[in-house]
Amino acid sequence: MAAAGNPFDVVVIGGGPGGYVAALRAAQLGARTAVVEQDRLGGTCLVRGCIPTKALLQSSELYSLAKSGAEFGLVAGQLGFDWPAAQKRKAAVVDQLVKGVEGLLKAGGVTVMNGTARLAGNGAVDVSGERIQAKDIIIATGSAVARIPLKGAELTIDSDQILELKEAPGQLAVIGGGVVGMEFAAMFAALGSRVTVLEMLPQVLPMVDADLVSVYTKHLGRLGGEVHTNSKVAEVVKVKGGLQVRFSTGGEGGAVDADQVLLAVGRVPYTQGLEAEKAGVELERGRVVVDAQLRTTAPGVWAIGDVIGGIMLAHVASYEGICAVENIAGHGNRTPDYHAAPNCIYTDPEIAHVGLGEKEAKDRGLEVKVGRFPFAASGRALTLGQSEGFVKVVSDAQSGRLLGAHIIGPRATDLIAEATLAVQNGLTLEQIDLTIHAHPTLPESLLESALAAQGRAIHIPNRRSSLAAAAGGGRAAAAGAQVAQAQNHEQRMVASVKPSSSPPPPTAITPRSLELTKSNRDFLLGLHRRMQLIRRFEERAQEQYTKAKIGGYCHLNIGEEATVVGGIVALKPNDYIFTSYREHGHAITRGIDPKAVMAELFGKETGTSRGRGGSMHMFDSDLRFMGGYGIVGGHLPLAVGGGWAVKYHKEKDVVFCMFGDGATNIGAFHESLNFSKVFKLPVVWFCVNNRYGMGTPVEAASAVKDIYQKACAYDMEAIQVDGMNLREVMLRTSEIVEKTRADSEPRLIEAMCYRFKGHSVVDPDKYRSAEDKEKWRKADPIVAFESELEKSGLADEEYFKTVRQEIDAEVQETIRFADESPEPQTDELYRYTYANEWEDRPELRGGSL
Repeated sequence: MAAAGNPFDVVVIGGGPGGYVAALRAAQLGARTAVVEQDRLGGTCLVRGCIPTKALLQSSELYSLAKSGAEFGLVAGQLGFDWPAAQKRKAAVVDQLVKGVEGLLKAGGVTVMNGTARLAGNGAVDVSGERIQAKDIIIATGSAVARIPLKGAELTIDSDQILELKEAPGQLAVIGGGVVGMEFAAMFAALGSRVTVLEMLPQVLPMVDADLVSVYTKHLGRLGGEVHTNSKVAEVVKVKGGLQVRFSTGGEGGAVDADQVLLAVGRVPYTQGLEAEKAGVELERGRVVVDAQLRTTAPGVWAIGDVIGGIMLAHVASYEGICAVENIAGHGNRTPDYHAAPNCIYTDPEIAHVGLGEKEAKDRGLEVKVGRFPFAASGRALTLGQSEGFVKVVSDAQSGRLLGAHIIGPRATDLIAEATLAVQNGLTLEQIDLTIHAHPTLPESLLESALAAQGRAIHIPNRRSSLAAAAGGGRAAAAGAQVAQAQNHEQRMVASVKPSSSPPPPTAITPRSLELTKSNRDFLLGLHRRMQLIRRFEERAQEQYTKAKIGGYCHLNIGEEATVVGGIVALKPNDYIFTSYREHGHAITRGIDPKAVMAELFGKETGTSRGRGGSMHMFDSDLRFMGGYGIVGGHLPLAVGGGWAVKYHKEKDVVFCMFGDGATNIGAFHESLNFSKVFKLPVVWFCVNNRYGMGTPVEAASAVKDIYQKACAYDMEAIQVDGMNLREVMLRTSEIVEKTRADSEPRLIEAMCYRFKGHSVVDPDKYRSAEDKEKWRKADPIVAFESELEKSGLADEEYFKTVRQEIDAEVQETIRFADESPEPQTDELYRYTYANEWEDRPELRGGSL
């Protein structure tokens, strides 16, 4: 037990799949952690839900297969089922896994406390009368079996009690056709029980596509089971020899006799004894209310899993537990993404689905393509003797992106993993069918369904309409309609991008304008918001890159935000900017809509370079943002050209050229500095020295350690600034820029900083020590600026949290926009390549070259 003076960093209330996973992750991150559990570790899932039911379902499945053993050449005597033995095996599996969780928590250094927890407010938790203190608390108390006001409900059993039956019932009535009810129906029907399911809705398993449910109910019928939908249960009564459930369907009365009646009408969030509301935690119809990052309404209190009333699945609770802990630890601002949360139903045959259903997608107004492949055509399914069911994929008709997958058949709950990965990462049907699938395996069925949706199935006949669309006939009309639809979609998406506009030019940047005073508050908070936007945008871009949404290379500005904002905001709207491949933050700071930047990363038509440039080639001539360049130092001579143009036209603009330390070791750097000095060009050379050229430290690649001294060879004024200090960067940059504007003399600035990520997203970053990274993390430019604002009374942590939440929502919107934006058309490949020649050169528009 922790003493009051030695509090825990994190206390997790509830040791289920959400709670114990959260506790382990917190311990991994160095937090002193405790988990409180009033029952056995593992929670409902391990002790009374997922695991024990699947253990019994496995026994029933083996029994069912054994009855068909003769077909496989197995000859045995009379086959029977030993219910007590199955129960004993179930208990052994549960015990082994509970001990496993106990061992993991012990190995992780997590304190386990057995007892009932009560929130006492201000970080205090009472555990069976003893008080402990925590900096952060995670509520993970799960859910309990739901009860309904039913006459005779006391005669029924629930999903906990049915697991402890001494024998399998001869007749079982199931009230409720949800997942729990249908799994037990499948299990006992396979064991020979006569099963009747009563469901008040028009369909059992209402969250599952109707064509899958139809396969399951027919299978259940062959086992002697019955399903009554649109049926309202009136009462459960005792009759001679057992129980009777009385119900009505369409106004007509009915009754079913049973040895046991299972009441399976769902689950409800469990907060009993927690006294959450007294501690400031808001409840809504029994569930704990949380925000997008899983915070409750009480400071320092978080909630995950069934208790928040969302998707009540063990794997979702575990995922939320990790998100909550990483938010507590300050590892980004993680917002759970549920669009690819798989749902697995252990009936016979199994059912699994992820993403959008066919009807759901159409109800949303999406044009979809659907592909199906029956397991009856799968070699592996036939060898298993389990050929019932099919795989169905639902895809976006325009992009081919997989929207959802739905499987009923052998090992559906395992097969859904590949589809989940595809939906989560926005993969297309073509990307699935270009992936080699082993033969003979069940996953080939997903491949075949993807091919079927494209009219290219190999092992089943293709639909005539699909082949016609692919081969000719109505191709012209179909293509014309598709082009028109794509153009309309593109126009809508482009219209939603904000017109490019430069940030308002600052009044003269002076020491006074950057003082931490109330008169400068709005300007300073605006600078802070820009840095936070860059940081969150880049974090999300990295996530999207790992999901294969972004191709090519991707270089991030994380850690360099002060150089970006401080450098660019010091410019005037008519100044020109040339920069390198690490440019997302530069584009946003200059005024390009973040949606257009994200869309460019995705290679979409709505991107700032119309999807032709990607991560390293942002461009906006209206903002005089002359683009990023992929070749190290390749843009320096172009900046010289820009400076020559400004001088030729006798303008008072400045060319601002940003580059990394690695570029200073190539010939173009020296040639460009020399040329700009010889001809007195108004170019400010801004070197972002993050101390590493890719993986090589500056001192190992340059004879001159202080890069700004290289300008001395060209009799050029040069300075070095602290690139982790926003206000210093902005003030000194403004001074240099205005000098150059006045006398048309080139100058150089070296901003000393540190990138917190590798050279690019794919860089494993093993060349820098953990100590070096940690040292520079403490100098985080955003954290440092927030500290200055807070000490000056211009903002507080609550304000910063609000900003982070608002920016997170804004960046999420950029991802949605990029996802839904159209791809560039292949027949417009050369548009924007040749200036003013698109309309005059038809060969560039799809003709022969």
